[in-house]
Amino acid sequence: MKKLNKIFYASLMAVSLTACKKDFLEINPEQQLAVNQVIVDLPTTRAAVMGTYTMLQSAAYYGRSVVVLPDLLADNMYISRKNSNRYTSYDQYITTTNDGTASSSWNIMYRTIVNANVIIEKGQKLQVAQTEQAEVSHLIGEAYTLRALAHFDLLRLYVAPYNSTAGASHIGVPVLSNSGTSKEDIINPKRNTVKEGYTQIVDDLKKAIALMPTTPVGFTASNRGHISHYAAKALLARVYLYMEDWANAELMATDVITGNKYTLLTNANLVSGSTNFRTQNNTGSIFEVLYSTTSNLGSDRLAAFLFQGSSYGDGLATDDLYNSYTATDVRKGFMTRSSRSGGENPANVITKYNNITNFEEGVKVIRLSEVYLIRAEARAKQTGKDALAAADLDIVAKRADASAATTTATGTALQNLILLENRKEFAFEGHRLFDLTRNKLAFTKYRTGGITIPIASNSLKTVLPIPLTEMNVNPNMEQNEGYK
Repeated sequence: MKKLNKIFYASLMAVSLTACKKDFLEINPEQQLAVNQVIVDLPTTRAAVMGTYTMLQSAAYYGRSVVVLPDLLADNMYISRKNSNRYTSYDQYITTTNDGTASSSWNIMYRTIVNANVIIEKGQKLQVAQTEQAEVSHLIGEAYTLRALAHFDLLRLYVAPYNSTAGASHIGVPVLSNSGTSKEDIINPKRNTVKEGYTQIVDDLKKAIALMPTTPVGFTASNRGHISHYAAKALLARVYLYMEDWANAELMATDVITGNKYTLLTNANLVSGSTNFRTQNNTGSIFEVLYSTTSNLGSDRLAAFLFQGSSYGDGLATDDLYNSYTATDVRKGFMTRSSRSGGENPANVITKYNNITNFEEGVKVIRLSEVYLIRAEARAKQTGKDALAAADLDIVAKRADASAATTTATGTALQNLILLENRKEFAFEGHRLFDLTRNKLAFTKYRTGGITIPIASNSLKTVLPIPLTEMNVNPNMEQNEGYK
């Protein structure tokens, strides 16, 4: 059976739902439970959604790869000469179609989509007590958002940016809005256009926003490990920004900001303090992937890959990034200028993730500071809004650097400052590559030993390959340019 379809069908056909924390839609071929037996009431719907969240924890997803690759493929990070052979092909742009990382990420994102499809389809048909309907609706909204997020991440990693062609008419990824519920529904999906993919994402997020009230149902607002009404709006603001729909990006960002559900971490507690960036469910986080002492990736976790003295510590920050911070910018404290034992000396050691004790360190999917910078960029790209854009920029920049001057720049200079602020604010959070490519900017890739690789503004070197296994089993699949 075809590999992508095997993932789809297995996810649809079997489930393991219990009362423990590991509840999730999962493959269990021996049980062969019908899908209509999987989601039958509020508890099973709740368990299915929680299980889909666990997929985001994967090292192939937000647990590591989707955070590391956008910085590594850009100008923020490189692999130490002393390494565990993780991501080394990406550090050199020599990744091949049989690469395990590209395959694993592709698979886990589509599994996320399939699970979300099942939850949406079955959840909409549930007959529950009136007292339970609000939570069921919220759970369906969460599933719509998870489906949108997975499609969005696939498009960011495996496809050229939205603005690469007029009307985003270039090839995207298969859009799965209905996975089917029986073996007969299995398909060999073709790749949709990027426009079609983004249209589906926007539609899903709009539905999610409509289904989820401003006060969460089924969990407390302080729990950032669940998707809320404002989390869906924040993600939609980001999607509109990538689409260059400046007015709607500004509108969605403003809704999140004026909702007053989140507050920026202060200068004093951004990097250190009892509550800081690393603290799960902190006030500046809108949605994150949470981990615990019993639910973590062990040696595969993000901290293990970046933090010296942990399992690997392979990823190092470039001098170009390190030198972009002023001495008074507290975010420079997410790196330490020291050495890599057995490797580079000096080296910019990354300390943004450092919990190697109880592993309770969430991976941020979207934060309030990003929403401010989304609005800043969207305003800067509209006529007559430079002053408003500069004010948003200063809110983020001045809370990180108390010595930062008030922004007076306009036009292109202002837009460049916003892009730089994004780089400094979200280093090692999986943003940098996409900020460069969607702005059609050339850049220099830095490697160990002073090696550099120039990357042109229209380069496709940073686009991941469609997995070879997918190509071999799906006759309708097309490979990305450069990997054929």
